[in-house]
This record gives sequence, C-alpha cells and structure tokens, in this order.
Amino acid sequence: QDAVPPFPSSEAFAVLRRQLGVRDLTQIFGEITAAPVASASIGQVYKATLREGETQVAVKVQRPGILAEIALDLHVLRLLTPLQTMFQNAVNGVQTQPEDIAVALQLVDEWGRGFVAETDYRLEARNTAGFAASMKARGLDAVCAPVVVERLVRDTVLVTEWVDGSRLDSDASPDVPRLCGVALNAY
Repeated sequence: QDAVPPFPSSEAFAVLRRQLGVRDLTQIFGEITAAPVASASIGQVYKATLREGETQVAVKVQRPGILAEIALDLHVLRLLTPLQTMFQNAVNGVQTQPEDIAVALQLVDEWGRGFVAETDYRLEARNTAGFAASMKARGLDAVCAPVVVERLVRDTVLVTEWVDGSRLDSDASPDVPRLCGVALNAY
C-alpha cells in the first residue's frame, strides 16, 4: 500500500486548488515540495510551510478517481467471491452451503467499508485528534499524533503539522523494541 508510484503533482496541485478554493497555492503555502515525499494507494503527501506563521505541515492529497477504482474492485470481488468460495470448498472436499457464500460476501463488504473509510479525510482528521487525546489521557507521552490544521481539512485534502520521524520497521535504533511495545499498548 505504501510502495505505489505517485500520481502527477500537477493533478495533486489541481485538487488542492479546487478543494481549498484558491487560484494559487501561494495564497496558503509559503512553500510546498514540487514532488511528494510519500505516496500510497489512496493518496500522497507533500511537505509545505504555511504562509501564515511559517509552520511546517504535511499536505495529504487523495489520488483522483480512487473511489471509482475501489468501487470497481469491490464489485469484481463480490462477483468472484461465490466462485472462489465454491472452488475453495471443492478443493477441501466440503459441500458449499448458501451461508458459506453469505459469510464470504459479508467479509468482502466489511473489508470494503474499511477501505472506503480510509478515503474519508474528515474522518481521519477526527480520528487523529481523538487518538492524540486518548494517548495523552493514558499518559503515553512517547506516542504522538500530528496536530490537524482544521481550517484546511477537506474531503480529499488533509493538512497536519509536520512531524519528523522514521518508520519503526526501518529504524536501526536500539530503542525500537521499546517503541514497538508502546505502539502495541497505544492500540
């Protein structure tokens, strides 16, 4: 999910201008990277500086057309799930019952709901703020969430403070096992 090639920045900047209601991104950002610093299946992230206050921020932009792609994928999965269920049961020597197919379709639908929810950047903004409050309430100061720039949250744009860091799975620090424990406790 996080090794997907980026989509063109020109498309991302068009989404930003449209969603933020500006003709020129310099109305909001003093600087923004020309290329994304990260890309994934649903969107990509740019590093920017807010024009007001010079705060460094992460600007997450949703991949154009991703909801249509997800809908098509889910449609195809729903079409193929009964066949896959019957095939799997046949290989295992089990007769397929109607409830087998119903349960398999319920699993596809639940997976689909979760995947579609990942495209809801307003929900992500609320969850980020809720996560930060929860970690603070639990006394887990080692776990942080970036502060959401609420005035710049849109359906397909999410702006948060920039947090420098590294992924635990690629960090060579001797502190990684302890941090993994903190991460497990956080969830």
